[in-house]
Amino acid sequence: MMITAIVPCPAVEPKAEEEKNVWIEDEPMPGQAGAQAPEEMVEQTLARIRENNPEMADRLATLRKDNPEAFRAEFRKIMAEQYGQRMRERAGDRQHQMPQGQMQPPGGPEMMRMGPERGGAGREMIHERMQEKQTEYLEWLKQNYPDEAEKLTQLREQNPEHYMRAFAISLKKYGHIMQASKDNPQLAAVLKDNLVLKEKRDELLRMIRGATDETKKKELTKELEGVVSQQFDLIVRRKQIAYEDLLKKLEELRKEVEQRKVEVEKWKSAEFKQQSVKDRIKELVSQTEKFEWD
Repeated sequence: MMITAIVPCPAVEPKAEEEKNVWIEDEPMPGQAGAQAPEEMVEQTLARIRENNPEMADRLATLRKDNPEAFRAEFRKIMAEQYGQRMRERAGDRQHQMPQGQMQPPGGPEMMRMGPERGGAGREMIHERMQEKQTEYLEWLKQNYPDEAEKLTQLREQNPEHYMRAFAISLKKYGHIMQASKDNPQLAAVLKDNLVLKEKRDELLRMIRGATDETKKKELTKELEGVVSQQFDLIVRRKQIAYEDLLKKLEELRKEVEQRKVEVEKWKSAEFKQQSVKDRIKELVSQTEKFEWD
């Protein structure tokens, strides 16, 4: 019994591990749409709110009980406001640490260490690069997710500080699809479909958690099963694309190996070596010394 407990059964564990890992790429990451705030973090945040604003804490507690979906939306809003406040405080602390009249460069301490001239050029180069990336991303959004592009464009004009955070969240959500559209359009299409299914899945989960009628909950669960089944098919398709891409790279590597083999055999030839040495000696001897004017 001790051996059984300590040593995993090879016939069972790999299968269980494989089944567990099938959905890893589908799990929402922190900050993504559909990601749920850890319960411990929610409790800590509510405790801090209660210390400063008991009335708000009571209102949130009631909302959490009566309308979980509305509570999550309100909680995300509060977290975004707290994040913005922390960023403003950190920016203020950095400004106070600078000599009077001198502003903290956008590049931070790294730019300071570069020195005045290189730091200025570096900041300008980084700024231009960031602008190019933002423009490229927004143009791609206009073609693929016009509503998201419009939202970011308006936010950039109305509230630059909130725009930068919204841009970072948007890039995390759609950036991998944009990159895939450059490298592998087939994969990009799969990722687009999967994003739609993720949003549908999250919507169904919210409805299931808020449903009080058991019949309605069963109907929603059945619909969720269909969505998850489609997601599984997309995961298999993604792995098929990766497999085909690997085969292609393997074939290219095989061809390169064959070419290198032919080249090495050629260079091993005594005749090739002799001719190469003669040509090199001729090249070295025929070189004329350049006149140095300075």
